[in-house]
Amino acid sequence: MSDQRQYPSLGAEFRVRRHRPVRNAILTAVIIALVGIGGWSLYSKGVLDGGYHGRAAKATESHLRLQLDELRARVAELAEDNTLLKRSHHIDNEAIGRLRDALGEREERIAELEEELAFYRNLVSPSEMQPGIRIRRLILATVPGDTRVYRYELVLTQLNSDDTYVEGRVDFLIEGNRPDGRRTLKLDEVATGDGDADPAFRFRYFQTLRGRIRLPESFDPIRIRLRVEPSGGRVDPVEENYPWNALLTGGP
Repeated sequence: MSDQRQYPSLGAEFRVRRHRPVRNAILTAVIIALVGIGGWSLYSKGVLDGGYHGRAAKATESHLRLQLDELRARVAELAEDNTLLKRSHHIDNEAIGRLRDALGEREERIAELEEELAFYRNLVSPSEMQPGIRIRRLILATVPGDTRVYRYELVLTQLNSDDTYVEGRVDFLIEGNRPDGRRTLKLDEVATGDGDADPAFRFRYFQTLRGRIRLPESFDPIRIRLRVEPSGGRVDPVEENYPWNALLTGGP
């Protein structure tokens, strides 16, 4: 409370207030205490909240680490499965390739057998109906890419009354000229290995002998001389001469 007094003689109004320093100090101390208590409360709450969130963050981190490990393990499994699938696919492709090759070989062999069967069915001329062995066909052809290599195909047939096998060998001779004179080459001297170097035969009705020959340089072929020599003496041998150029052109 304040004590107000008036002094009329001065012509002005003055107010006098009592000064109370103790009360002001107490009030200030109370305010400071309240502020301190509030700050401490906030600090304590922050510490508690921080600890809670820290534990929650650690739990979440642990959970994420477990998920990451599981995902890594799954990725490793998938990578292994992918490797196995690639290997299986490669093996399947190889198997398919081998199967296709085998089928191609079978189809080629079937075509050859059908051709030979049709050829044998056409043996109806009187001369071919005579018992004995025959040189039915000799084919000679160049091989692309090498002018000194030739492919040959020789077909032998026989006709008999008891359907027995005939066997023996074929003397395959190539006559020609060289700078030093006339020369005769045997098949084993010029064979490339693709076929029979010394053709032997054994068949009941017909047989086809195939192979390749490589002529030496400076050798000019003139003819091929064949002698079919059956073993056992039951069937007579057969000999034929074929001009080289006529064979290449498909002539007689």
